[in-house]
Amino acid sequence: MTAGPSTRLTWHQGSVLPYSSLWHTVQRAMSLNALRPKELAFFGRESDQVGVPRHVNLLYNETGDGLRGAPVEALSMRSMAQALGEPETVFVWTHLGLLPRRVRPLISPSVRVCRACLADGYHSALHSLRLLHTCPIHGCELADRCNCGELFAGDQVVLHRMNAGYCRCGRMAFFTSQTCRRPTLRHDETAPMSMVAAWLERLAGVIRPSPSDRRAQRAHDRILLDSAGAWCAELDLGHPGSEIAPDPQPLRASISVARLSNIERANAVRPAKHSRQGAASTRSRHSLYWSADDATTIYRSLARHIRRHVARGAEAHAIDFMLNPDPLQMGAVIRTQRQAMVAFADLLFTECMETYAGLRRWPYRDPQAGATSRVRDGLAHLSVDGGHDWPPTLREARLAWVRTQAAAAAITHAWRRAQMLAVHAAATGFADWSAATERYLPAGAISSTHIDRPKPSGTAFWFDAPPPYQVTWAAVVSGEHLRFVSAPAMSRIDWTLPRSSKAQRQATWSEAERRRVSELHGACGGPCLTWSTRAGWEVLPSASPATGPSKRHRLLGVAGAPRFWVFACGGGFAARMCEIRVQAFGTTAREAIDALRLAVWQHGRQYPQVNAAPPLPSSEPEALPPEIHPEYELRVSRELHAHGFWRRPWKFGKIAREHLASVQGRSGGQSR
Repeated sequence: MTAGPSTRLTWHQGSVLPYSSLWHTVQRAMSLNALRPKELAFFGRESDQVGVPRHVNLLYNETGDGLRGAPVEALSMRSMAQALGEPETVFVWTHLGLLPRRVRPLISPSVRVCRACLADGYHSALHSLRLLHTCPIHGCELADRCNCGELFAGDQVVLHRMNAGYCRCGRMAFFTSQTCRRPTLRHDETAPMSMVAAWLERLAGVIRPSPSDRRAQRAHDRILLDSAGAWCAELDLGHPGSEIAPDPQPLRASISVARLSNIERANAVRPAKHSRQGAASTRSRHSLYWSADDATTIYRSLARHIRRHVARGAEAHAIDFMLNPDPLQMGAVIRTQRQAMVAFADLLFTECMETYAGLRRWPYRDPQAGATSRVRDGLAHLSVDGGHDWPPTLREARLAWVRTQAAAAAITHAWRRAQMLAVHAAATGFADWSAATERYLPAGAISSTHIDRPKPSGTAFWFDAPPPYQVTWAAVVSGEHLRFVSAPAMSRIDWTLPRSSKAQRQATWSEAERRRVSELHGACGGPCLTWSTRAGWEVLPSASPATGPSKRHRLLGVAGAPRFWVFACGGGFAARMCEIRVQAFGTTAREAIDALRLAVWQHGRQYPQVNAAPPLPSSEPEALPPEIHPEYELRVSRELHAHGFWRRPWKFGKIAREHLASVQGRSGGQSR
């Protein structure tokens, strides 16, 4: 017998209980009418076109692509209702296809059953919710395996692989001949399932990150599953209405809550969309390096705070680290000097978030010049999944708030993680900065802590990497508020320097200004080499600086970027080198600096800098101290010259560990 779209099957009307699963109902229909899966042609697709379904997942009943690329089809609930003579309204939550994919990690991959419900001829797809550990109706523990002990596999919900009424092993029956016709469970006894259905409707409104990489998505899902109950509690979703077992892992989360009316009011005050685009284009004309999104703005704000109030005066340590990347020496300095520890954390943080941080901050050079023209910052675009059911007029404002919170959580996590790595380096005396540029490894690769670790082969940037390199988050509209929860929340380390009073700042500034003026007047005395395009080289008295503020600057474009003074003098400007007695003049400061640059170039060609000769060795060479190891230092310098500080940071750690092992081996042999 083959059932067509207008065929009325043998069926007892009114026997579909509320929230009955499509998987169970289809098996009952097949058993009553002695049909095989391929004979269910009366189940057309959702477009009501009649055809034989090839691959139907009855747990979700949706179209798409399967795991192996096989097309997945869906049964038409309208055709099913007509064939069974039931109203279509009784098939509410008969499958879980209404749930978006962003929250489906909370669903078991296959069915779970309550044996008491099966004895009464009832089963619900809502039993597959992972948060349910007991049946809401009977309080029995939900089972995920057959009587034979085999777990219910995902293919057991596929239509063409089912055995109607029985498990594949034949040792477990899903209904009897009596309950197949009409369940013995009453309609009113299924009322507890309505609480689960209402909770799933709230769950469908959750917004979560949507990375493009599947491994990153699985990592985000894993954190959600480990503390699913705590996530739902923080998002104010409540619980499905039954006993929930405590989460195996506690949730350390950061929570932000905003009133919807405030978000909508802020969106109303904000200019129109074309005005925002005009402002963004204006900003992009002023800076080709920085993008105009919220993530970049938040990063620049935090980086500015770190420079001014946390790592103030620590730039010299950062430069020393990059010039001599010895993990052992760096660890020793970090252990003894607080500024070095802060500088190391600042290095890790900026490299995490900004691709060309080294060119921009060390040695303070504009990365737009040369080969790095028109580069963008390292923050990747944030993908958000959800919010499609929000009103169109309010959706953009709410999603903008969510994106801002997500960017702030990710950037804060990066800074705190850099702090933890710096504290670990201070505790162990071994600096390891490979985690700053980590590209996560594929499944089955060697761990990042292994000495002989290969070069990471992941393709995603840090901003798209999975936890712990990134936080996971979720947002939902709860009543009149929009709640945002991010985890894991690392402990806060407050390194902010104490704020000085205004009198102290004025005194410090006055002392620095007095010192600069004294050094300038001390340098500007006696005759000095002067160069101009009109007269060439000549010896003139040193220019006398006028009273006013003066600063030293770096002469970019010259090898080594030496320092020079620039100050007003005689109706124009004078520029004078600090190390050599060379000066130049101009009507503007820019003309004076350009003239000084040409003078330094010509002076360098005429009088090249000759390195001082090394001291002659004594007749009896001294023995090297035990802390000096030329071979180890040579390996570090070769790696720095070949690949730089950031390209292969894990290699420096490997060299240091091999050196430590060899030193310990020699010391052990000498002790024996």
